Amino acid sequence: MSDASASPNSSHEDAAETDNGSYETDQQEPLWQRLLYMAGFWFLGNISFSLSILLGAVQLLVVFLGGSRNEELAKFSRRLVAYVHECLSFITFDREEKPFPFGSFPVDPNVDAE
Repeated sequence: MSDASASPNSSHEDAAETDNGSYETDQQEPLWQRLLYMAGFWFLGNISFSLSILLGAVQLLVVFLGGSRNEELAKFSRRLVAYVHECLSFITFDREEKPFPFGSFPVDPNVDAE
């Protein structure tokens, strides 16, 4: 069955599967190029994930030694976890926008804009 009658506001506005089954974005980014971006964001996301685990251990030491958590470290950790989420969303085709360094680094959603 053909999708020719589908409305232009379908759920896959940013991405489309062509008739031959290949994947291309509206910007005509070839799949091999996206594969390279995916590999890069896998690498960055993996480093960010490892760093967030390390920051969790540092926060544990801070709480153990000082009795309360470091708020600046907690804010950065939340932003880092959001970045890992953005990388994974790009890798799994859940989003088309490229994460940092091509976009902005995620902001902490728990802090009001000043």
